[in-house]
Amino acid sequence: MDDLDRLVLAQERAEKHFVDQRLNGLNNSRVISATDCIDCGDPIPKARQRAIAGVQRCVPCQSLSE
Repeated sequence: MDDLDRLVLAQERAEKHFVDQRLNGLNNSRVISATDCIDCGDPIPKARQRAIAGVQRCVPCQSLSE
């Protein structure tokens, strides 16, 4: 598995998490996402912030932490 595969897998997990939360009726509007990754400091894309309420890491750092 190369870096691209890991990034794709992380994105798929993030999307599944988002869908699961919506299907379970959770209200995530009050959970604030970080604008910058807590590990590397790089900006977290707005789409990722919207997709995963409370996100704290960019995709590469999240992949490494898993």
